Amino acid sequence: MRNKKLVAILTTAFLSTALIAFSAQTKADPLSFPAVWNEINVSSPAQEASRLQVESLTESQTRASHHWLPKIYLDARAYQSNDSGDNFFGLLEQRSLQPSDFNPATINYPGANIFERGAIGLDLPLFEGGMRSSQNEMLKHSVSAQQSSTSQVQIEQYSQVGISYASIGILTQEQARLEELKSEIEHLKKNYKLGNKSNPVGYSGLLGIESVANRLNGLLNQYEAETRAHFGLLREMGLKQTKWQPTLRDSRRFVDHFFIKSSEASAPLSYKSQALRENVAAGEEAVHMEKAKFLPRVGAFAETYVFNGSRNEAAGYNAGIYLRWNLFDPADYGSLGEAKLKALSAKKYSEAMEQQERAEKVALTENINGLNKNIALLDDSYKLLVEQSKMAVTLFQNGAINALQIVEILNRRADLISQQCEAELGLVKTAAQAVTKESFDISQHLLDGVKNEK
Repeated sequence: MRNKKLVAILTTAFLSTALIAFSAQTKADPLSFPAVWNEINVSSPAQEASRLQVESLTESQTRASHHWLPKIYLDARAYQSNDSGDNFFGLLEQRSLQPSDFNPATINYPGANIFERGAIGLDLPLFEGGMRSSQNEMLKHSVSAQQSSTSQVQIEQYSQVGISYASIGILTQEQARLEELKSEIEHLKKNYKLGNKSNPVGYSGLLGIESVANRLNGLLNQYEAETRAHFGLLREMGLKQTKWQPTLRDSRRFVDHFFIKSSEASAPLSYKSQALRENVAAGEEAVHMEKAKFLPRVGAFAETYVFNGSRNEAAGYNAGIYLRWNLFDPADYGSLGEAKLKALSAKKYSEAMEQQERAEKVALTENINGLNKNIALLDDSYKLLVEQSKMAVTLFQNGAINALQIVEILNRRADLISQQCEAELGLVKTAAQAVTKESFDISQHLLDGVKNEK
């Protein structure tokens, strides 16, 4: 008998220990927003692609900046020919022309001879109408535009990660409230004694209680699905952890710490607008490049060579300057006007986007202020309604109010939970959009946010 008791005690202890260990393994670990962002940030394919584009344009700009260097070339050839001209001038380049070589029969039918020629030369551009220098400046602006675009991509991903992270925290908190309310309703329903169909008033109260319970189940299912969607989004963006929970405690604090800190509409331009401005500058340089096509090109050249044939080996050189000027090329006809129109279009588009950005920033700032006030009011209202619910239950148990009246109060609590969830999610999304409308310093905000969280 004692052995059986001992086995039972040991079995119970083992099962308890195993259950505790299993719970510890399955419990979600808290994960801060900076930790989530840093993991996604370092492995982002979108950011990597944009950075590679910057490197590519930088290489192009570096290459274009060497336009003033001379072109140096090496030319070597060995050939056999029975062409009369090649053979005659081959004798000249050997510097071994003889009187007998002027025999018409010899000139016309020289036979097949082997020649070898090696040369080294350079071509130095002295003036190209500003073509190459304008191209260099255009590529500089293109590099700056792509760098701004890369920063914009990073900010938009930061915004998206922030929305999903905060949404998980908000939805989890609201699910806890719904579960608390659901537990109260289940307790009320369990102790409800007037649900017989023969009592219309009591039965109507039971239907109302069940209706509220169904509504809560629907909200719980909706919030659970949205939570899974946000978890999946972060996982697809590069977050490797699968079992974790956010450390978010309050949506307004999260927004103040990690998103927008200033409500000024005159914040610095977004990186998107800065990229558009750089593209405008690049378009103006493209106009200068088109103008250069109608200007002369001047350069210097030099070449030295060694020529070898059947008679002799000789060397020579030539050097000088040249002028090239396309007086008319149908391919360039109208190209300058086209470039000017493109540049003007880019400028007007940039101005329009900046104007729209400023208007959106004003609207977003007002929405943030309104949502903050609304959330504060909803917080107070919910506290009051919870207190009212407790009093209503007491009154219901004393028979002072009927079931339909307490159902109305419970419905209002469900309404407030739903409204507060929407308001907090709206605040996070609005603040996240505002972040993309200015040149947001992610590193500084993360640093400040961590300090404030502590």
